[in-house]
Amino acid sequence: LHLLGHVYIQEAASMLPVALLDPQPGECVLDMAAAPGSKTTQIAARMCNRGAIVANDVQPARLATLRGALERSGAVNTVVMRKDGQWYGARMCGRFQRVLCDVPCTAQGTARKDSSALQYSSQHSIAKMAALQKRILTAGIHAAAVGGRIVYSTCTLTQEENEEVIAWILNKFSDQVSALNPAECIPKVWDSSAAVDASARVQEGISMPQAFPAARLWPHTEDTEGFFCAVLQKHTPTCEREPRLEPRMRARPIKHSQQQAVSQYVRQRYGTDFLCEGEQLYQDGSHILLGTRALAECGLPTGEYALGLPYARGTADKRYRLSNELATARGHMASKSVCILRDAQMTDVLGGNNTSCDPALQGDVILQWNGVPIGVALAQGGKLKNKLSRWLVQQSAEESIKKARGIEGIRATMVHPDHGSC
Repeated sequence: LHLLGHVYIQEAASMLPVALLDPQPGECVLDMAAAPGSKTTQIAARMCNRGAIVANDVQPARLATLRGALERSGAVNTVVMRKDGQWYGARMCGRFQRVLCDVPCTAQGTARKDSSALQYSSQHSIAKMAALQKRILTAGIHAAAVGGRIVYSTCTLTQEENEEVIAWILNKFSDQVSALNPAECIPKVWDSSAAVDASARVQEGISMPQAFPAARLWPHTEDTEGFFCAVLQKHTPTCEREPRLEPRMRARPIKHSQQQAVSQYVRQRYGTDFLCEGEQLYQDGSHILLGTRALAECGLPTGEYALGLPYARGTADKRYRLSNELATARGHMASKSVCILRDAQMTDVLGGNNTSCDPALQGDVILQWNGVPIGVALAQGGKLKNKLSRWLVQQSAEESIKKARGIEGIRATMVHPDHGSC
């Protein structure tokens, strides 16, 4: 289910920033350092796949991971961008109702699961990170609209990257930004009094000029990763808002007549066109993408890395082949051209092999197993030609190997009790 995107495994503490951000359906949200994508997928889910999310990351190697996480989760209200965070403060001032600054940090809070994180905790590294964090958060405040909410978060424990960054920001924007109490942002979800008190004690120890509410999660008291969050609200403009520029996104909304033609073809094949309210088809070469209308209205003045969810690909004979991403995310909506797999067939297709099917099925079909859509295939003469993504097949094979090794490890422990209890 995780590989298919139907569930996302996330550490409990890392879910806190989005809960504090509290994004609402229809809003325009900026995730300034989005990769690998756990928080962005959480934002998309809380927004019910409506509105617009700009998911940004500056590192090219992490963009593919971010894009993959969003596509597997079925997010249609996202556009992936590769920009330095400061670009948004300069070019999109005052455009976003919510801004998440889950910034790069020394990651001390992850040490209990990965002790190697501590090797980045030199004073030089901490100072370098703190300077970067101040620049990112400053840009995030500029990018936020008046009345907007900004959440700053790290998975580290140092005061230099946490309380001292927020104190610096509140001093810099003393008349324009204030800190909200995390306990009042999500009172029904989490008893945050201990976390807020933990940050208050740190502030007392370093003689902050003015105390402010924030949340600090210590691993030994919360039984989570170490984490820090601060919630800010913007009251007045911090920069002059530029005139809205002509959008320059690579993917463009398709013409109404073309969208009708695509929708009609897909409905005839599957009994639905898989579109929901507020959604729009976009064109990028031969590829058709599914996004929200709000993405086009966001007014990004530059080209994007990826937009929305792959929907279909046009063929030379004017047909449209659904993407695996769409079939996995919304295949449950189909009432026709669906192939229900038995366990043995599921094993075949996840192994990258073809398998048998009902001879009555012909052409493109959506595969389902135990009510869960898993992708697409081509049915011909009682055979299913496997069209699952190579990535899914490869990952399934790796998971099978890990599972087999785990079983062998259990057997070895039972045979050799001196290796541990059995």
